Amino acid sequence: MHHRVAGNDAIWLQDTATNPMVINAIITTDRLDLQTLRDTFRVRVLEAEGGQRYARFRHRVVWHGSSPHWEEDPDFDISRHIFAASDPGIHTAEELQRFAGAEASRPLPDDRPRWQFHFVEEFEAGGSALVVRIHHSIADGIALMAVIFAFMEEMTAEHLAVPRGAIRPAAGAPGSGLLRMILVPLAAPGILIRRLLWVPDRHALHGPAVSGRKLVGWTAPLDLEVVKAAKNRLHATVNDVLMACVSGAISRYLARHANQTIRRVHVSMPVNVRRFNEPLAMENKFAAVPLELPAGIPDLATRVTRVKQRMDELKRSAAPIVVYAIQRALLAALPEAVSRWLIDFLANKCTAVVTNVPGPQRDLTLAGRRVRNMMFWVPQRANIGLGISVLSFAGKVQVGVIVDARLIPDARDLTRAFEEEFEALRAL
Repeated sequence: MHHRVAGNDAIWLQDTATNPMVINAIITTDRLDLQTLRDTFRVRVLEAEGGQRYARFRHRVVWHGSSPHWEEDPDFDISRHIFAASDPGIHTAEELQRFAGAEASRPLPDDRPRWQFHFVEEFEAGGSALVVRIHHSIADGIALMAVIFAFMEEMTAEHLAVPRGAIRPAAGAPGSGLLRMILVPLAAPGILIRRLLWVPDRHALHGPAVSGRKLVGWTAPLDLEVVKAAKNRLHATVNDVLMACVSGAISRYLARHANQTIRRVHVSMPVNVRRFNEPLAMENKFAAVPLELPAGIPDLATRVTRVKQRMDELKRSAAPIVVYAIQRALLAALPEAVSRWLIDFLANKCTAVVTNVPGPQRDLTLAGRRVRNMMFWVPQRANIGLGISVLSFAGKVQVGVIVDARLIPDARDLTRAFEEEFEALRAL
């Protein structure tokens, strides 16, 4: 039995040698053992609702001509997906970063369901660590957060809904089906033409050909209350503040390491296009919306205000719905090679892919062990060599960066720039 991969998922099957379409993550817990980990995942995820809720974790992608299909793996074996890390010498955060970067540089095997958990049983301070790799065709970050809940704790109705913090376009409002039908054909030509005419970013972080060798890093956690205090003072949202930090960190890095000053930076930002109260399903349902952020503004408060203007314009516009429709139409109407080229052409105008996923705001446990930390990294496509992921979890905010080594030789240089932005937030 097999069924065709939908267009909004198939777009993520366009891996390249330099940019695999894989979501990478790290989860650290109190000490755990491999068998308990496998048993927990089997019961809570693979067998959920008779194996139907998260069936894609048992499905591999097979090609019938030029069409990808989901097919249950006849040789499925959990030990081929959850296994001990190949490097036995991982005991510190720095060693874990090196290992995760090396894995992020590799494609996933395509003869089985495209996901892996590399398990480190003896990690620092009596803990264990997981390097998680899930192909983006399986689901987007919002949907995968539901899998995290299922894996770690019992699901509730609250966890099956889209998180309140997820960014939504105005056209995602209740009863907006007619609005979508009217807006998409009217707005699509203008939005597509403007995107085609955008001048690509050109600086040290975008322009040089990427090598495919990935490096990952993450910041020290920031108290979410610091971000909330700043957004309240500046009459903005949490996301406005965090996106202003993204712009500031990129500007800091370029000024310090490349002696370059920029006035704007283009980023590709996933925007959730699910309707309100729509049940979460295993799928990709977001638009990769291009956004121009003001840059080179040292004063954080001024930068937040400027970013808020751009974000408010985006939320009021039909751009996310139109971009989502255009992506699906390109895949359906054009040969795969042509649609891939055009999508890459549009994407390649941006310096980075930036995503902000609201995680659980309380402590979690995995098989009775405390979850100490979580971090993830978003994939990039075309010649983009920088991914920035913001995750809020248990009252803290952390930024993860994944960089191409040809652009940034040491990921810590960029994470330090983010930590300086966090210090500026505290100063507010």
